[in-house]
Amino acid sequence: MRYARHGRGMYLSVDDRGDQAVRTKHSHPYSYDPITLYINSVVKPTGTIYTDRLLQWDRSKHDSLCEKHFGDSGQLWDARRPEKIESFLRDWCEDQGLQLCAVIEYCNAASGYPTWRLDYYQEQSDRNPSGPNAVELAGELPE
Repeated sequence: MRYARHGRGMYLSVDDRGDQAVRTKHSHPYSYDPITLYINSVVKPTGTIYTDRLLQWDRSKHDSLCEKHFGDSGQLWDARRPEKIESFLRDWCEDQGLQLCAVIEYCNAASGYPTWRLDYYQEQSDRNPSGPNAVELAGELPE
């Protein structure tokens, strides 16, 4: 899903084909359809990180990198610029070659709070198998 301009200052949630979403933030504030905020279709993602997991993995690292890249340690990602998110992810994954592929907002069905999915591309040889996201990057369970 993504927003498409509809009239002056009004946005509608639409899917990748441009069809209007069934469950919008307005109609279903605690269970809306995903909204694609950014997409780079040039590269295919090799990994995904959900922003709510960053806090669980390492809250102090999350907060310090958010301060560095965004000027705050907040948990709202919808207004953050893709190039800054990419810089954040490069530091988080310790890979300066990482490329951001997509930022997609979801509504956590259990809590009703928003969370963001960050899809990225990372060369196989650059993956950090000891990082907190090792299971997602390596695609296998750690021993």
